[in-house]
Amino acid sequence: MSRVPARAPLCLWLSGLLLTACGAPSEVELAPAGEPLGTAESALCSGSSVTQLSIGGISSYGGEIAGSGSWSVSSGANAVRLNYYVNGVLRSFEDRTGASGTWFFSSAGHACGSHAFEIRAYPMVIDSNGNRTVCVESPRTVSQYVDQPCATASLFCSRPSTNINCTGSGTGGTGPYRYSWNILYSSDLGNWSSGWFDGGTTLSEYCPRGFYVDAYYWNAQVQFRIIDATGVSSNVVTASNYLCVQPP
Repeated sequence: MSRVPARAPLCLWLSGLLLTACGAPSEVELAPAGEPLGTAESALCSGSSVTQLSIGGISSYGGEIAGSGSWSVSSGANAVRLNYYVNGVLRSFEDRTGASGTWFFSSAGHACGSHAFEIRAYPMVIDSNGNRTVCVESPRTVSQYVDQPCATASLFCSRPSTNINCTGSGTGGTGPYRYSWNILYSSDLGNWSSGWFDGGTTLSEYCPRGFYVDAYYWNAQVQFRIIDATGVSSNVVTASNYLCVQPP
């Protein structure tokens, strides 16, 4: 009986064409399954730092805080991210390119008094495609307190006869001042006020004293404040309540 010679494995016949199909190693090695993600980004930030950050000047006027300064980064970075805080609250941020430069900050709507200003700078790497990497693990921080003096109002009132006579004054803030008055009224008819109006440092309000049967009575309280040259208002001072009467 004739015997059919055994055939060699297919992979030997096609060894020149399908070498990898038979288990030979590929020329491209796969990364180990356990390799952590983000290695490229960590390497990108390696050696990057903010080498210098300073506040050249900071001031407050009319409720606005403004300042400027300078920054520089190490050779591993080509830009910087700047975060600006007032009293611990992030007010704005910006990116500036280059190895060094200046920064400028301005923020309005702040009350008078003392405020904590802070800058946090992070090195950045911007590649040729414009992709930005912020290296958050190595920031540099500088801070400084900035003061805007508060205007303070004071008031003295008396009623020697039929009128309430008041004298107001102010200190602090930025002069000259505007002197502002308001009068609160109340009676059996309800509550109302004159509304704030500008005047001088003195005020006289009609308010006779006495007790009469079937007379009309009302209460009057004088309020005073000053507004400094920057438009910042002082505290409001309220005088004692005076009982007024209109004789029948």
